[in-house]
Amino acid sequence: MRRFLLCLGLATLGTSLPAFAAGSEVGDPAPTFSLTSIDGKVLSLAQFRGKTLVLNVWGSWCPPCRVETPDLIRESKAMRAKNVVFIGIDTTEKAPLVRAFVAAKGIPYAQAVDTDLTFAKAYDIRNYPTTIVVDPQGVIRARHANNVLPMPQLDAYIRAAMQGKSAPVLSEQQRKIDALLEPAPYHFDGDAGLMTAAVYRAAKAIDDAEALLDEDEVDPTKDTDLPKTRAAESALRDRAIAAFVPLAKSVADATLLARLQGDAAAGHGDWTTAAAAYEKALLLSPGDRGALGGTAYAYGQLGRYDRVVAADLAIAAQQPDPEAEVALGRAYGRAGDFLRAYEALDRAVTLAQAQAATTQRDRLIAWVHLYYGRVAASNHDVAKAHAEFAQTADLAQRLASASARTMYIEEAQEAMVALDLGERATVAGISLAPWTGPDLPGSIPSTIKYRLVATGPIGKPMMLRASGLPKGWVASFCTDRVCAPNRVSFTVPSSGVKVIEFQVIPDGPKPAHDPTVTIDATAGASHARAATMVALR
Repeated sequence: MRRFLLCLGLATLGTSLPAFAAGSEVGDPAPTFSLTSIDGKVLSLAQFRGKTLVLNVWGSWCPPCRVETPDLIRESKAMRAKNVVFIGIDTTEKAPLVRAFVAAKGIPYAQAVDTDLTFAKAYDIRNYPTTIVVDPQGVIRARHANNVLPMPQLDAYIRAAMQGKSAPVLSEQQRKIDALLEPAPYHFDGDAGLMTAAVYRAAKAIDDAEALLDEDEVDPTKDTDLPKTRAAESALRDRAIAAFVPLAKSVADATLLARLQGDAAAGHGDWTTAAAAYEKALLLSPGDRGALGGTAYAYGQLGRYDRVVAADLAIAAQQPDPEAEVALGRAYGRAGDFLRAYEALDRAVTLAQAQAATTQRDRLIAWVHLYYGRVAASNHDVAKAHAEFAQTADLAQRLASASARTMYIEEAQEAMVALDLGERATVAGISLAPWTGPDLPGSIPSTIKYRLVATGPIGKPMMLRASGLPKGWVASFCTDRVCAPNRVSFTVPSSGVKVIEFQVIPDGPKPAHDPTVTIDATAGASHARAATMVALR
């Protein structure tokens, strides 16, 4: 499965995409844009003329986006005095979830939601994350897909852009890709048999290049240049297609040709032609996995979710597994058939639970529940979404991998906070999860810590109170560099979200059973409550 397509949030096994659209590549004048930040400020390209601009396109659902966020925060602070401006842009989610993520991470730079996708279309955004660096004259100087390492890569991009120049990606991983896609070894003239063999080798080279791009997803140190790779893939593919058109006689040859033609059309954003080419491949070879994935991808771009469902049904029928059922459930959700969406996601849960007992199984189950919650949220099924996100957070606490545990806990809590903001913005809401990330100033080392997120009506007073702990134990609310025992009051900020490090400090002998702490939140006449078992160390 192409990981970069998963980071588009699309239900497909997909295909590789060639170069980006004209007008959005390195060396082009940056397309104009006007966005509204989550705190109501207008952000336009024109107002940043004379400054170096770093545009980071992300989504909270995208693991690489979450991985690079701390690095971007550090780099933005380091570059603040050098006339460099950072802007985060979410093109797939709503403002409440963005506010929850920004509050949880403490992101200091402006964030905007591209609600009508005008930015995404103008800049031809296909991958998440994508970081674009614009020089002071308004020219694109860097376009980086996937995690961008602050040192040396992002730093090199920014410093080159400040001088009106572009910095290349220089990595061993990219050198391997360049060698695979080097055009010289592929001879598309002469003997028909040799030409056919060259076409198959070229198709495999593109697949192998995609596998190396996938490694960049898993290991951010294996940096790659996606735009350069896409352009090289496109050039090699076009040569192969031109040579293969008069030669493709067998069913296998004709299927490969149709898939290559679908990939080429998809790369140019011609989704109607791409869908037709993939459909042709499926007429020749009905079970072709690549053609099915390409069909789902193209029809997803066209908003033809009935056809996405049909393709994902065929994929799931070939090899029932949790990933295929989640893709099918999401497709049903987009098509508005939530009954069948829930049925597919229930099957995904069952299949994930039936996996052999490995460290990956629990992570897979947590992943399924996370997407189940997202589908339920899109159906405005708040109770079900809350239950699924709570299940995700509970499962995440058992994960052996610290990074996976942190990611799923944070994603689940942010999703629940977004539900509170979106569905109950005028009343109190509260969410409690194990603390992740560095301690806040003023907190006490070696205590039992939780991330407490409170939501409520903006500008209104709110009070939190802890109860239920054994005698002598202390509950501490740490916020704004101050810690308060057992209760705290504050004014709900403009984001509607307040993140607090909640600590439990034991005193005296360990009780026979882990105690439960309850947090009550009051905002005006509204009230919310959360309780959790205190896991003693």
